[in-house]
Amino acid sequence: MSNPIINTKNIILFVSLLLAGFHLYTASFGILPSYFQSSFHWGAIATIIFLLKPLKIKSLRIVDYALILINWYLVFYLITVQDELVTRAGAYTTQEVLLGILALLIGLEAARRTLGYILPVLSILFIFYAMFGNLFPGMLQTASFSLDRISPYLYTGNDGLFGQVLLVSAQFIFLFVLFGAILNITGAGTFFVNLAYSIAGKVSGGPAQAAVLSSMLMGTINGSGAANVVTTGSFTIPLMKRVGFKPAYAGAVEAVASNGGQIMPPVMGAVAFLMAEITGISYTSILVAALIPALLYFITLSSSVYFNAKKNNFKGLPSSELPSFWKTFKEGWLYLVPLILLVVILVAGYSPQKAAFYSIVVTFLVGLIKDRAKMTFKNILDALYNAAKGIMPIASACLVAGSIMGIIQLTGLGIKISGILEMLADGSLLIALILTMLTSLLLGMGLPTSAAYLILAVLVAPALVNMGVSTMAAHLFILYYGALSTITPPVALSVFAAAGLAESNVWKTGVEAVKLASAGFIIPFMFTYNDVLLLNGELWPTILAVSTALLGCISLAMAFMGWFLVNLRFPTKCILLVGAILLLIPSPFYLSIIGLVLNLVTLFIETKTNHRTETTTNTVQAVKTENS
Repeated sequence: MSNPIINTKNIILFVSLLLAGFHLYTASFGILPSYFQSSFHWGAIATIIFLLKPLKIKSLRIVDYALILINWYLVFYLITVQDELVTRAGAYTTQEVLLGILALLIGLEAARRTLGYILPVLSILFIFYAMFGNLFPGMLQTASFSLDRISPYLYTGNDGLFGQVLLVSAQFIFLFVLFGAILNITGAGTFFVNLAYSIAGKVSGGPAQAAVLSSMLMGTINGSGAANVVTTGSFTIPLMKRVGFKPAYAGAVEAVASNGGQIMPPVMGAVAFLMAEITGISYTSILVAALIPALLYFITLSSSVYFNAKKNNFKGLPSSELPSFWKTFKEGWLYLVPLILLVVILVAGYSPQKAAFYSIVVTFLVGLIKDRAKMTFKNILDALYNAAKGIMPIASACLVAGSIMGIIQLTGLGIKISGILEMLADGSLLIALILTMLTSLLLGMGLPTSAAYLILAVLVAPALVNMGVSTMAAHLFILYYGALSTITPPVALSVFAAAGLAESNVWKTGVEAVKLASAGFIIPFMFTYNDVLLLNGELWPTILAVSTALLGCISLAMAFMGWFLVNLRFPTKCILLVGAILLLIPSPFYLSIIGLVLNLVTLFIETKTNHRTETTTNTVQAVKTENS
């Protein structure tokens, strides 16, 4: 009989504790050399992956333990051989070739268990390209690299498996996942949900409005839209269904709101820090630039929910079932302190590691002040365990994305792809943007937002910059579509999670999600052509552009939901859609004026026509009743 003390769950808890302790130590006393930070980070996470997601055939479980031991040896060797690698200047031993192959296989298997087949298969295709690139035609042709060259390069290089991509997970992302996990055990998640319901619960479709607000608050500090769906959706989706929303629509609202957290400052699911590392643009500048587009995204979503609720006569929840705003705020305002502190430290110019560390410390203190009974050793261990589970798909995606980025650097594929995009666009920025959008949606399928952004930043962002788009706008453009890929069928991780909770059809939920996220598909085109929406301009032009964009987003919501005071007919919805797009175009300003006038006239005619039709119908019915 096995010893109940030494079991898989206890090992996972111990490794989770070790992982959290390592990152908190390096965040407070300074990170270690990059190869050490990345390697140890992956050693601990891979251990948890192979223990938590073992092979299904019990007789093969010994393979999981073998993979863990081999992986730790790979980590140990990589750390101890660094000084020697510098002196050898790229001359690899036969042992390092073998270790490189093992590191790649273990990384692919870990990614398969946590993410599915998409990213591992994509990585293998890139490796095949490096091996047989000399057989490709035209601009895609490259030199042929042997496996003896590829595997040690990916294993030991700064652009490979343990390079800059995984380092971002090891430096930033885990700390923010840990921050969110600890914040959750303090009761902050319940506070955010209750606060959202106290603010929006009474209006038409109140539970859906509350879902938008609470999912936005939690989603910005969560590294995964799908994970946030599971966290907040278990509360919000049943209540949305209760007031009358169809399951597919309820799931779509939750998916779109949770996914929007990846583009909402201040944390943006940790992608803001990735962008700062890759572009060299300061975090504060990224936060400022991303704010207005993110707000427009959520205003469109909130407006869509409201118009849909009015169209179907869905009421809000009665006051007796809603928490009091002032009582909720008075009892829980302390939960906002760690978030405010996080933003203040980041804006002050300190590193994300320091900001996350101090925010975690303050979260612990808030938990002890609010409810000491929740801050038990068991609950803290559970939070560390949940943080380790949350980082598994992100870290494995970063590791395998590192292999892809290594191949891109080795073969020069990034320059080739950018050149092909520019050639296909033939000087047309609009065509280049459409091709980039489609590429981003395709490559982002099945990936966490952070991994999707990393790949796209190397492959397609340079093409936009070469065509005159600002670096900020180009990277926000690919971030938006990388994030939207998780709600865009056929592979839509956030939609899959939401549809499961809502017990709805995945395809119907996906279609509703795309409609609700309509602004997210249009706004990136607008700020790419004129980055005044990124707050890069004079005051009054910026105010005008933001105001007309706001009206455009509300018009989009009307067009897709088909309601404004009355049910809108199909021609009216089409005209409103055109007017909305004109309003969203920042310049020339006369286009916004045309869009505004077009929509106002259309809505006036529609409401008057509907009113006369309704009056005539009522009169005819009254006459018939009198005659009968």
